[in-house]
Amino acid sequence: MPYAKLQGSRLYYEEEGSGQPLIFTHGASQDTLSWRENIGHFAQHYKVYAIDLPGHGKSDLVQNRPTRSTDEHAAAIAGFMRALDIRRPILVGHSMGAAISITASLNYPDQVRGVVAVDGGAAFSGAAGVNYRGNILTDAEINPGDWMETSILSVLGKTTPTERRRQMAFDCSRCSPYVQYSDLLTYTSFGFAARLHEARVPVYYIIGEDDWSTTPAICRETAAKLEARGVASGVWELKGVGHIPHWEQPEVFNRTLEQVLAKLGRD
Repeated sequence: MPYAKLQGSRLYYEEEGSGQPLIFTHGASQDTLSWRENIGHFAQHYKVYAIDLPGHGKSDLVQNRPTRSTDEHAAAIAGFMRALDIRRPILVGHSMGAAISITASLNYPDQVRGVVAVDGGAAFSGAAGVNYRGNILTDAEINPGDWMETSILSVLGKTTPTERRRQMAFDCSRCSPYVQYSDLLTYTSFGFAARLHEARVPVYYIIGEDDWSTTPAICRETAAKLEARGVASGVWELKGVGHIPHWEQPEVFNRTLEQVLAKLGRD
């Protein structure tokens, strides 16, 4: 099993293929398994890396504690890139991983070719989008496992088969409750709206029509603001799909990501 060393801790990753590097970063309570139906497809034309974020899957905690901010996770991504000498990758992040990938592009702009944000990473605040603060965080801390399972099931699309829904909810339950709760804090720590003026690299969105947590409307609004600042952006909306498109409808997702990557290649 391949591991990269970060601050004395081991970060698990998978790699396959050759060419332009892609780094797939999973969402909250997930790990590299969430990309199981995507890695091989893109490894035909790209050098694909998929990582287990610190404390997830087979990766160690960093400094013996759960990571609780996108800045810290972005530093782990940058450390992973240095450890393997990965130069100017395209970061493909899902949900929390989208926020982490965008944060990495803001904090290390010269080291990132572009970002594909999958159902996450939009610039919103307050009632315009999900805001994991106040009573929501208090309630989730009591039993983060059940809270996460219920949330996962609620954000999936209407075309997603029942058996696949159950599989996704179960896989997310394998994560430690302490890490699950820390993931909510990480997601809440992301404030793209306040940092839009710092964006320099392209940010493209793939979003499921049925996702209530990061809606197509919010993504389109964010993309418009980025383009107004001269940053390449755009939105691909998947009909009948929810918050985890690469797992709910992998063939549809793979075709869409191919289109986005081709666009990135022309910018």
